[in-house]
Amino acid sequence: MEKQINYGSYAGYKETVGNLTADLQELLKLSEEIALVNTAESIKETLEKAKDEHFEVAIVGEFKRGKSTLINALLGQEVLPADVLPATATLNRVTYSTEPYVQVEYKNGDSERVEIDRLEEYVTKLTSESERKAETVKEATVYYDTEFCRNNVDIIDTPGLNDDDQMTNVTMSIIPKIDAAVFVISANSPFSQFEKEFLEKKMLTSDVGRIIFVVNCFGTFTQDDENKIVETVRTRIGKYVMEKAKKVMGEDSREFAVYKRKIGTPRVIGVYAKRALTAKTNGDKELLEQSNFPEFEKALETLLTQERGVITLQILANKITNSGTEILRSIVMQENALMMANDEFMEKYDAAIKEIDEIRNLKRSEFVKINDAANKVFEDLRPVLDNYWSNIEEAAMEVIDNFQMSSDDFKKDRLKLVSSKLTEKIKESMEARAQIICEQIQNSINQAVSGETERLQEFEDEFFESVAAIQRMFAVSDRVSSNGGTLDKVIGAATGAYGVGGIYLGFRESGVKGALLGGATGLAGFYATYYAAMFFAGFFGLTGGLPITLVMMAFAGIAGTFTSNFAVDKILVQERIDKYKTNFKANVKKQFHEMMLNNDFTETVRRQVFSSFDSIKSKIEEETEIILRDTQETLDNLNDLKAEKSEVSQKEMERLHVIAETASELVQDAYAVRKVLNDEISINNPQSEKSEKTQQTEKPEKPEESENTEKK
Repeated sequence: MEKQINYGSYAGYKETVGNLTADLQELLKLSEEIALVNTAESIKETLEKAKDEHFEVAIVGEFKRGKSTLINALLGQEVLPADVLPATATLNRVTYSTEPYVQVEYKNGDSERVEIDRLEEYVTKLTSESERKAETVKEATVYYDTEFCRNNVDIIDTPGLNDDDQMTNVTMSIIPKIDAAVFVISANSPFSQFEKEFLEKKMLTSDVGRIIFVVNCFGTFTQDDENKIVETVRTRIGKYVMEKAKKVMGEDSREFAVYKRKIGTPRVIGVYAKRALTAKTNGDKELLEQSNFPEFEKALETLLTQERGVITLQILANKITNSGTEILRSIVMQENALMMANDEFMEKYDAAIKEIDEIRNLKRSEFVKINDAANKVFEDLRPVLDNYWSNIEEAAMEVIDNFQMSSDDFKKDRLKLVSSKLTEKIKESMEARAQIICEQIQNSINQAVSGETERLQEFEDEFFESVAAIQRMFAVSDRVSSNGGTLDKVIGAATGAYGVGGIYLGFRESGVKGALLGGATGLAGFYATYYAAMFFAGFFGLTGGLPITLVMMAFAGIAGTFTSNFAVDKILVQERIDKYKTNFKANVKKQFHEMMLNNDFTETVRRQVFSSFDSIKSKIEEETEIILRDTQETLDNLNDLKAEKSEVSQKEMERLHVIAETASELVQDAYAVRKVLNDEISINNPQSEKSEKTQQTEKPEKPEESENTEKK
C-alpha cells in the first residue's frame, strides 16, 4: 500500500499539516485514556504551536522599486497604497480575514481600528499630515479577504531601505524573524551602490537561502535586454554572496563547501508587477503569463512549503512517532505486567525504578560533557575576542589615514561636509569589520552546537534503548500476549534509524526562523551595527546605554553634532590636515577605550555561547523527562492496581488493544511521512528545483516489512 504525501503547494502543505495535527489530536485522546499525563501535555503544546503556524514574507528593497505594486499583484487587487513618490512609511502587514479593516498599533502602545479606505492616512508619505501620523505608527495590520493570505501567509510591506535611516533599521530588524524575503530590484537601475553594499555589509551570509530577488521590469527594455539584466543581477549577487561566505567560513572549510552546494544559484526572477496586477484585476490570463509573475509565485510557494514548511511537517511527524511509540510501549508494559504474579512484578518494578535513576545519572553526565563543549568553544574564541576592539579600532584608523583631504577642505563652509563624510566612512568601515568578525563568531558557535547535537545522537540512542529495556523487563516468558509481539516490532520500526528526531530535530525547532533558516541568532546581525552606533553615541556625547532598537538613530545629524564638539577653529589655525587627523585619531582612541570599559564584548559572547549549549540541555531535559515521568507513573499506577487485584479483566485488555491498534496505525503513517521528509531537512541536500513535491513512499503493511528493525 502506498502513501502519497503532497507538500509542494499551499493546498497540499495545508492538507498535510491538517492530517498530521488530526493524528496528534487522536494521540492526545489515547494518551489521556491510559493516563500518560506528560505525553498528553507535550502533545497539547505542539498542537498549540501548530494552531498559530503561518508563513511570514517580507517585501524589501530600496524605495520606488515597486514593492507595494508587487504585493498588490500577489494579492490580486489594490490593497496597499502605491505612488510615484516614496509611499510606504511604516511596516504594513497583510493577513487573512473575511472582514476588511486595519488595526493600527502605535509606538506608545495604543492601537486603533480604522476603515481600510483610510489606510494611506496612517502609513504613507503622500501628504505631510500622513507622514506626521506615520511617524507615530509602529505597525499597521491590514485584514483582507485575499486568496493568497488564505493560505496562512502574511505579507509584510516594508519602507524603502535607503529612504530613511530609522525605517531602514526597522526593516532590517524584522529579517531574522521572517520565513522568506522578497528583495525587489528595478530593471531601470539594477544593482545600485546601496543594493551592492546591502549584500556585502548588511545582509547575513546565512540569509541568502530564504531570499528571492525580483527584478521588476517596467517595459522600457527589449526582452533580450531584460534577460541580460536579470542574468547580470544573478551573477553579481552570487559573486558578492560567495565572497562574503569565504570571509566568514573560510574558503577551504567544510562549512563553505556545504554552503556553496546548498545555496547554489541565487533565486533571481524578472517580473512585470504592474502588468501582473492589471492582468489579475481584469482576469487576463495571457497578460499574466507575459508578466512572468506565475514563475515568481511558484518560486515563493516552493520556498515556503518545501524548504520552510518541511520543518514544521517534520516536527509534527516526529511528535506523532515519539508520542505514539510511548503509548505503545506503555500498553505493552501494562499488558505484560498485569499478567505477572505479584512477587515477580514487584521484583521487576524495583529494577525498573533503579534503571530510571540510572538513565537520569547518564543524562547528568552528558550535561557535564555539554558544559565542557561550551567551555572549549569559548576558549577557542578567546584570541578573536581579545583582539576584537583593536581590530575594529584598526579599521577606523585605516579610514582616517587613507582619507583624502586638501587645504580647501579647511574652509569653514566645507569643513562640516568633510567631517561628515569622514565620520560616515568610519562608521561604514566599523560596521563592515564588526559584521564579519561577529558572523565568524556566530558561525563557530553554530558549528559547535551542531556538532554537539550530532554527538548526542549516541546518548539518544542509548536513552531509547534503556527505556525499551524497562519495557522488556516485564515480558512474560511463559505466555504470549494477545498482540502477538506486533507492538514490539512497530516500536522498533518507529524508533530505528529515525529515533534521533525526538530530541535532535526538536532542539532545532527553536531556531526555525533563526539559525536553521539563516536569521541572526544573536551576534552577527546585531553587533555589526550596535558597536558602531555605541561608538558614535559616546563620541558625540549621547547616552552610552542606548536601547538596541534605538542605537542606529544615533547616526542622525552626526555632522552637526561633530563640528560643535570638535575644536574646529583651533585646527584651522594650527596644523591643518596632519593635526586634524592626529586629533581625530586621539578622539577615536579615547572613545574606543571608553567603549571597552562600558561594553564587555567578551562577556556578551560568553553568554551567547553558554545560552546556545544550555538550550540543548533544556531540550534534552524536556524530551527525556516526558518519557521517564510517564514510565514511572505507569509503573506506580500498575503497582497500585496489582495491590487491588491480581489480574485485569478481559474488557480492560480489549480496551488496551483497541488503543494500541489505533496508535500503531498513526505511528506507521507518521513514519512514512518522516521517510519522505528526512532528505529535505538535511543540510547537505541541495535546494530542490522540482516544480512540484509530490512523493510516494511505501507504507509498511506489517511492521516486520519496514526497513528499520527493532533495536537489540
